[in-house]
Amino acid sequence: MGESPSARTQRELADLRRQIDGDVDALIERAKSDVDPRNLLRRQPVATLGAIGSAVALAGVTITKKVRDARRRTADTEIDRIVERLGGRIDRLKGRSRKRFREQLRNEVADVQDTSRGPKEALWGAGMAAVTAAATTFAQRFAGRLAGDDAADDGRRRY
Repeated sequence: MGESPSARTQRELADLRRQIDGDVDALIERAKSDVDPRNLLRRQPVATLGAIGSAVALAGVTITKKVRDARRRTADTEIDRIVERLGGRIDRLKGRSRKRFREQLRNEVADVQDTSRGPKEALWGAGMAAVTAAATTFAQRFAGRLAGDDAADDGRRRY
């Protein structure tokens, strides 16, 4: 005769599980292949190099900004010299009060120095905006190529 409905359902479920397991294994293999840097560089060299270039540019700009800010920061000895020139006695202040006073004076000096840097600061801001826009464009192209690399018309993979 035939098999019972329960046995048929169990068989069909087992077949579906095997198919799902096979599909999941294929998906995992595809993901590993897509994330492999060698395959990525071979299939999308311009996009990969653009992403690497954007990351390097971002790191360079960040380091340059940190170094520039560190150089512009007024040293404690310079702050003490300014206070002495103005006739103050910073040595009477204790602990946190001295630290807060130095920081406030450092901020005031930086504000005065920043007003004289107008055009230079504007050029720096424009350059940073251009670098950011270029990095964004490269990242978008990279993502578009990464996501669209298997959209061949005939269903075959392109690589």
